Amino acid sequence: MTAARVWRAAPWAAGNNRPESAKPPQKCLFAALFRRRSAAGISAVACLLLCACGGSPEPVPEAVPYTDPGFVEAGDHRLHYALTMTRDLPAGIAGSYSIVQRRNLALLTIALAVRDSIGATRINALEVEAESVALTGERNALLLVRHDEAGGPSWLATVEVRHRVPVTIDIRARATVASQEIHVRLTREFRLE
Repeated sequence: MTAARVWRAAPWAAGNNRPESAKPPQKCLFAALFRRRSAAGISAVACLLLCACGGSPEPVPEAVPYTDPGFVEAGDHRLHYALTMTRDLPAGIAGSYSIVQRRNLALLTIALAVRDSIGATRINALEVEAESVALTGERNALLLVRHDEAGGPSWLATVEVRHRVPVTIDIRARATVASQEIHVRLTREFRLE
């Protein structure tokens, strides 16, 4: 067999191959493709793990202190309001109003008084309404129950709350037909721990 014939039959074996015309073996191409896919897969998994770990390991900041005065005035009247967790009420008081003390239940208390009166004498109101307002803007009327006591009437309603989710209550009241409407929007956030 002549050298020319060997080169035509098996150029690699003859050693006459030119570097620019040389092709890598198929197994090398497959290995390179596999390495690229593995690197991309490892990178994707690493990114998912980093994202799933969350934020910093620092503790969650405390809730903003509640600084609402608990009343609003309009015309000759003052509207007192409070939103208190039922678990914070003494058992005797909760029982006297037939309130079941639960971890996620708050009590809304509303009372109307004359603005410049001395003492906490409450007066009757022509109308008192309260609505809870969700973060989405959905409004739900709260069932207010009137309680007549020695100091005057008050209105109570229970409101379900969630851990660190702000709860907003719209309250409207009017003492008489001629008096000015009193409106207040109350927003609170509770920790249910």
